[in-house]
Amino acid sequence: MTHPSPEFLELQAALAGEYSLVRELGRGGMGVVYLARDVHLERDVAIKILPAHLAVDAAARERFLREARLAAGLSHPHIVPIHRVGEAGGFVFFVMSYVKGETLGERLRTRGPLPPAEAMRVMREVAWALAYAHGRGVVHRDVKPDNILLESDTGRALVSDFGIAQGGAEDDDGKVMGTAQFMSPEQAAGEMLDGRSDLFALGVVGHLAVSGKLPPRSEATWSTSALPVRTVSVAEAAPGLPPAFAAAIDRCMELDPALRFADGEALAAALVPPPSRPELPPGLRAWLAARNPLLVPYTGWMAAFGTLTLVNLVVWLAGQRPAGAGDIFLLAGITSLPLVPIVGFHLNQARKQFRAGFSLADLRAALDVARREREEVEALEQKEPEPTSHMYLRGATLAAGAWLATTFVLMLLNIVHENRQALLIFAPVLTTMALGALSNALDVQFVPTRVRRWWQAGIRERLWNSRLGRWLSRQMGAPEHAGTVDQNAFRATEAALGVAAGELFAALPSAYRDQLQDLPAIVESLEARAAAARAELDMVAAMAPAGDDAALLAGRRASARKHLTDAVAALEGIRLDLLRVHAGANDLAPLTTLMEDARRIGEDLHRLAAAQEDVDRAIGGSGGGARRIPTPV
Repeated sequence: MTHPSPEFLELQAALAGEYSLVRELGRGGMGVVYLARDVHLERDVAIKILPAHLAVDAAARERFLREARLAAGLSHPHIVPIHRVGEAGGFVFFVMSYVKGETLGERLRTRGPLPPAEAMRVMREVAWALAYAHGRGVVHRDVKPDNILLESDTGRALVSDFGIAQGGAEDDDGKVMGTAQFMSPEQAAGEMLDGRSDLFALGVVGHLAVSGKLPPRSEATWSTSALPVRTVSVAEAAPGLPPAFAAAIDRCMELDPALRFADGEALAAALVPPPSRPELPPGLRAWLAARNPLLVPYTGWMAAFGTLTLVNLVVWLAGQRPAGAGDIFLLAGITSLPLVPIVGFHLNQARKQFRAGFSLADLRAALDVARREREEVEALEQKEPEPTSHMYLRGATLAAGAWLATTFVLMLLNIVHENRQALLIFAPVLTTMALGALSNALDVQFVPTRVRRWWQAGIRERLWNSRLGRWLSRQMGAPEHAGTVDQNAFRATEAALGVAAGELFAALPSAYRDQLQDLPAIVESLEARAAAARAELDMVAAMAPAGDDAALLAGRRASARKHLTDAVAALEGIRLDLLRVHAGANDLAPLTTLMEDARRIGEDLHRLAAAQEDVDRAIGGSGGGARRIPTPV
């Protein structure tokens, strides 16, 4: 058992009757912290005292009391609150809330880097606290892992230790104070500080939290007159970090304060996590992963007969076979034959899901999840502007392909002969093959984004999202709603509300359904708009803003959130009014009014989405290397 120190005993004697000391929690250059019990309020508290050798120094006492006064004036959920400041028995002390847990520094030293989601949450909560303090003229000046407490029960992050905080220009004594590894360049140079200096330190904390390492530094790197724009990107130290999160940390660590976030609120807004996506049930995951085992030979069949059809069409159009029209139709029919077993495969796979209790809405929700994941990957791949060399290579490859196609047509027309003009034939073949191989190695894209998305959707997605798919699902006995417990758990909010509204509508008397016949279409439109807005949020969250794109992405994020909120609110209103009708309300006027409002919301979202597409097209075609940001809405 450790024996109490004389200081411990003297402090206990001075505070007897008010506080019962338990043990020492920690000590630093400017104070010793003890765990104690508030006798009157029956709660644990932390008591910080000025060390005895400093208590006799008037300047040290004033600095200590100044910390207490500054911190006591701050009331925020993510700042450790101060309850009392006092002097007793020669001790100068203040009493603050006891946070059960550990510091971020202890957490990193004992268990290594934080997962990205947890690090993002901690940084966001500290950014809120700093924004509050900065708004009251207080610059912390010592933001570091050991001054960030993590509450064990909730994981909440709280900022502590305002011992060297600057409370305004009048408090700026020009002294360089703080922890060297986390200092901003302007703080290290003894210059005037504002809240952006704390954000630099928080960026270094974030770098350490996700990578386990401090960013590399040198005297030149931290000098305000240095040439580098910022420190090394955190993505190099922590591969796999979400691009938006890495970009936020990098921006915090810009050496020029003007390039950092303007304030803590702006940083916190940039650290909003992307919307969570519940995991699909195993049955639907297996359905999405199912592939027709004969798809390759079917594709080969269609490619071979499709080529023969095209050749016959060219010959017929050239007048070489005037009676060849019948052959063309026959070959086109043979080309399309594999569509029958391909569609049959998808129908059989869907029937299995219907028998397992999944509805058509479940299948559509699963297809929507797969589509959004594809678009996220596409957004990540398109985050960098296309090199000019790729544009030239694509043009050259397409020109070679056109040369080859022209040569092929000339051969069909007997204008070019293989035995006499071999060079004219092999030159375009070899050129196209060489340029195509190089383009493939450099990942040059030839297919426009819209066409690629249409192709990737495939037969299954187009089938089950169509009216034909709805009719087929009914013929196959698909349930109107999920037959298993908690099947709504994987759906997005708008899909769950849409399914609920559809079920309530289907259960209405026929007279009511006739009066509300437009309701299913309105619900379906709102679902589609909400899903598109959610996909936009997913895509924007996956992209790292650069330069002027940062403001554009922020605007798109805010617009998409508003679209999603409005559409979900309209769906919720429709669902609630349908519940009221089922509960006995005979007046359909409120519901019809709500339908009109919902219809207007859907139309507004459609117009806004169309306007956004026009903006994106203008950006993509403006030249100057502007990076086009894809829009799924």
